[in-house]
Amino acid sequence: MNYQLMKCAGCGLVFLNPRPAMDQVGEFYQNQDYDPFLSLQSSKGILDHIYSLARKQTLIWKKRLVDRVIRSVKLSDETKSSNSKDSILDIGCGTGEFLSALSGDYSVEGIEPEPKAAQWARQQFGLEVHTGNLASTAALNADKYALITLWHALEHVPEPLNDLEIIQRLLLPNGLLLIALPNIRSFDAKIYRSCWIALDAPRHFWHFSKSQLELLTRKSGFKLIKSGMLPLDTIYNSLYSEMLCKTIKGNRQIALTPFRLTISVLSSLVWGVLSGQHSGIYYIFRKL
Repeated sequence: MNYQLMKCAGCGLVFLNPRPAMDQVGEFYQNQDYDPFLSLQSSKGILDHIYSLARKQTLIWKKRLVDRVIRSVKLSDETKSSNSKDSILDIGCGTGEFLSALSGDYSVEGIEPEPKAAQWARQQFGLEVHTGNLASTAALNADKYALITLWHALEHVPEPLNDLEIIQRLLLPNGLLLIALPNIRSFDAKIYRSCWIALDAPRHFWHFSKSQLELLTRKSGFKLIKSGMLPLDTIYNSLYSEMLCKTIKGNRQIALTPFRLTISVLSSLVWGVLSGQHSGIYYIFRKL
């Protein structure tokens, strides 16, 4: 099927059209281009080695961000005892490395739609991971979590408003929601256009701007309190977009790679600082 990206004339939201039928969505996660176990593979070459190192540094950065976010949550004595750990739910947790990094300091739980990845997280890290999506997970308790995270997950959700309303109920009073998304308005997206790796059709249904995401979350009971750059997304998106260009357009792209890749990374970083339109952005919302 030929998928296209459309732009709403009213709000400017970029979205996939047509969207695959819900009973077909799972097929696109079995494709060789989508591998939830990529982060667990041993390094085979220089790119794999770089990716592995970057992945480790990203986990450290995420843990530090979560520590800062949790310290900002003011929970009442009625909802949290002095000796209990704060509860964190990660939606789309993959094979569980992020939750494993948090598990020493927090009570962690995950949701993962890919059964093999969820099973890996349970077996290898001893994590509590529910297989399925948020709407189908009945075992979650309302008013339980201090923080719920979606790292590059909301763009995969067919009905994001429904999921955000569920998340709002699951969070404690004053609880926080962290959403990380690729940004189609970044400079690297403009350079690579149809080869930009974060388009990821047909798995990515939505490409939200800050204002669109803020409107959506406000409807479901959240207030935006902070946003920032995902530090390694610019390099990751530019590098893998180059690889996609080579796959789609052939080896003649190799001659352009050093120049285009350098321009993409540097220009995207500078543009992100000046405009706030980073290649990847995290947003933190407080439950109202």
